[in-house]
Amino acid sequence: MLRVTRESRQRRLAKLWLAGLGLWGGVIGLPGTGFAQDAYPTRLPNSEYTRAVDKIVEREIQQTGVQQTGLLQPEAVPDPAPLPPITAATAPAGSGTYTYSTTCPQDACHQGEFWSVNSLFDDGCGGNWLTDNKFTMGGNIAASYTVNTDRPKDHFNGPVTWTDRSNEGQLNQAWLYFEKVLDPDKCFDVGGRVDIMYGSSARFTTETGLEDNINGSHAFYGLAIPAFYLTSKYDKWTFKSGHFISPVGFFTVDTTQNFFNTIPYTYQYGEPFTHTGSMASYQVDDSLNVGAGVIRGWDNFDNTNPHLGVIGTATKTFEGKDSLAWVGMYSTEQNQLLQFRNRYFQTLVYTKPVTDKITYVAQSDFGMQKDAMAASGKTAFWYGINQYAFYKINDCWSMGVNAEWFRDEEGYRVGGFLPNSFAVPGSQVRGLSPSRTGYAGNFYQVTMGPKWTPTKNIIIRPNLRFDWFSGTVDKNTNPTKLLPYDNGTKNAQTIFGTDFIILF
Repeated sequence: MLRVTRESRQRRLAKLWLAGLGLWGGVIGLPGTGFAQDAYPTRLPNSEYTRAVDKIVEREIQQTGVQQTGLLQPEAVPDPAPLPPITAATAPAGSGTYTYSTTCPQDACHQGEFWSVNSLFDDGCGGNWLTDNKFTMGGNIAASYTVNTDRPKDHFNGPVTWTDRSNEGQLNQAWLYFEKVLDPDKCFDVGGRVDIMYGSSARFTTETGLEDNINGSHAFYGLAIPAFYLTSKYDKWTFKSGHFISPVGFFTVDTTQNFFNTIPYTYQYGEPFTHTGSMASYQVDDSLNVGAGVIRGWDNFDNTNPHLGVIGTATKTFEGKDSLAWVGMYSTEQNQLLQFRNRYFQTLVYTKPVTDKITYVAQSDFGMQKDAMAASGKTAFWYGINQYAFYKINDCWSMGVNAEWFRDEEGYRVGGFLPNSFAVPGSQVRGLSPSRTGYAGNFYQVTMGPKWTPTKNIIIRPNLRFDWFSGTVDKNTNPTKLLPYDNGTKNAQTIFGTDFIILF
């Protein structure tokens, strides 16, 4: 039996006529999200669209009239010949696409349309200067509240960062970006991107020589510039130069791109956030992409680190749509005595769609730095395994779980909030006490919860997280032997947090 949409008949007809005139649109989204798509496909001639829309309206009136008069059952109404769908592939230009449907979704998920900053530049005649020229503007706002069952006196969730403050709200980020997207249909093209964010998470994305100069007060809130770079392409080659977010691991700096609002130890303490340098990648074939570049080490912008490092990448996609991504880098970084010593790091991420609704992700990290420890001169090792499982219920709801083991073998990595804290002597960032370091052992965490997208512009992510530590506290770096959690008194904690995200 035909089910008619819940909207009024007048509103539906108005939408159809606006679609036919190129004045009704749908979705433009953030790159890397499920909302991104080509909003300006090749349009059919206006005469063809007029005929297509007229037929849909005629069919809508016929079916509605039949049901209202009761003269015929809906099953007796013959289906008209198939019409060109008004979709992303054929819809007239506007702010995006509009897909017409006379049935309600079976899963009761009514997300509506995505509104983007780009739509402000619609000219009202089916054109948009920004999108027509491959420019994109957008951003997001993310705010969170985290409950810690221990109610620590220092109001910190131990070494858990991003949502690091316990039992209080945070504006994690207000993010803006502007990008010139490379045209995939051109053999040669140039582009670039700039990202700027303000919020409490700026403390964790600080680069020496950049944000540590901008945020001189070292308050809880600050400004960060995660990326500003130029890109270009020629045939199968793509080039990037400037300041950019590191391609390592499964998580990234922009929290809205992650499934959970908290981040694993692997990402906060085991991996770099940003690089400054140049990279080139080559698309070998449809399934393999390789790349290499020169960088100024980890989270470093200026001559604080005068040494150059190298980075390599490789991504392979298999026939079953599972993929394997590798990133490796070799650089010279400062140890606890502020001496430059060699560092090697690599990460592997394997992604497998188990079914249409279930996705499995496994990640392994390994890092080492020579002569890292001030007291012993020992080489430091850190490594770990992350596993994720995601279940998509429908377009509005997904469930996820993350189980992590991260080993800081010499107690070299976990505890400091600044990614390059040893490189900036005397820097004061609002975070854990400097004595909350030296945890030589294993960190574990399990995070679980849903991701709710009630509309395409809103995301809500409640999650429950369990953390615990097994190991020893190094008296050389932590003379008071403060433990990781609950104001330095416990080896475990439980937190429940949620955040509210607006995408635009």
